[in-house]
Amino acid sequence: MTKTASIGLSISLALTLLISPRTTLASTPDQAEQEDLLSPSAQVFLVTVGPGELVWERFGHNGLLIRDPESGFKRIYDWGRFSFEAKDFWPRFLRGEMYYAIGSEDPDLFLDFNAKSDRSIWIQEVNLSHHQKNALAQFLKENDSEGNRFYQYNYYLDNCSTRARDAIDRVLGGVIARATQSSGSGTSFRSHTRRLLQSLPSAYFGIQLGLGQPADQEISIWKATFTPMALRRHLNEIALPDGRPLILSDNQIYRSKKFVEPSKVPDRRSFFAIYGVIGGLFFVLLGYLVRAGQKWAEKGLAVCGMIWAFFAGLAGLLLSLIWFFTEHRFGHWNENLLQYNPLSIGLAFFFCLFLFRGSWSRLAILVSYGVAALSLSGFLLQILPGFNQVNTEIIVLALPIHSGLAWATHGLHSLKKRVEGN
Repeated sequence: MTKTASIGLSISLALTLLISPRTTLASTPDQAEQEDLLSPSAQVFLVTVGPGELVWERFGHNGLLIRDPESGFKRIYDWGRFSFEAKDFWPRFLRGEMYYAIGSEDPDLFLDFNAKSDRSIWIQEVNLSHHQKNALAQFLKENDSEGNRFYQYNYYLDNCSTRARDAIDRVLGGVIARATQSSGSGTSFRSHTRRLLQSLPSAYFGIQLGLGQPADQEISIWKATFTPMALRRHLNEIALPDGRPLILSDNQIYRSKKFVEPSKVPDRRSFFAIYGVIGGLFFVLLGYLVRAGQKWAEKGLAVCGMIWAFFAGLAGLLLSLIWFFTEHRFGHWNENLLQYNPLSIGLAFFFCLFLFRGSWSRLAILVSYGVAALSLSGFLLQILPGFNQVNTEIIVLALPIHSGLAWATHGLHSLKKRVEGN
């Protein structure tokens, strides 16, 4: 038997055992007025899929599975579906106006696909009455239709997990909301993002750079369930008004061999500080060699300074666009603009002029000082109330490099003045 066949057989067997018919509460006369889509033996499950390989898969996925043994109905509904080939996907993505969709498929295909992708899978049976199951089925059916399929996605506030949570809570009359909205989680959207992306350095740095102050506010347990794994854990702790547990069973039917959800938020300050100090000392060394009359060091400083300044300026321009011209609300009020500022593009321009014309303007040194001063101010603002963005990692990388480059450009400016004086 092949590995794929083995996985499929194991999941099918586990699913058969886990979702065997159960006795359910009879509906009241007023509840029975609604047309039943499901029989009394129907079951509802929350299926949670753990982290995967791709960036967006690191946050997990989930869906609602409905199985009715009497009618043979078996379907899983999940949100957050998208396609890079969709019309206007990238313009909408850049503006923060993404439209994602709900979809449905055979549960065996869904489970088999995620198992083949080596992503852990859990199945929880949700304790709903017959009426609530029918109300949920009707709601999902209506959502999974042409007129209602698409919705405006938000990576923290309106995603696959929050949609599944809200669908269950809707038929429960707000049980989940009442149990979680007033309880602090001791976490933030940024801390969860850092935790889940820590093994992807480029994505980790990019998210740290792009998130602003709104991502650092403490969130409630309700909001923390934006990740499917957190939703699964917290639902296990909720009781119904009559004291019965919301979740009847929680079983893991597939365990990933490669991807495990990280439990701790990493502290990368030392890592970024080392690279920042190395970059700063590199520019200091070039500045020293320039002062010593090494001609090649002038060109080296100009090339390296232009590359760094262009990168920092381009990053600052993107951060500015996100803040002022997009709906990416969690990228607004971003103190990282003091570390990566569009002003650096002007410095890159001066270095480019020096390379091709050999001229160096006094304005260039002023721009260099200005960039370093902005970076330093971002560091000093951390001691003031209201400036509590968690961006120390970004600061300790940028500040030493900006400072070293400013010192080096001052040496280049002094050298050019001596040459012109002679």
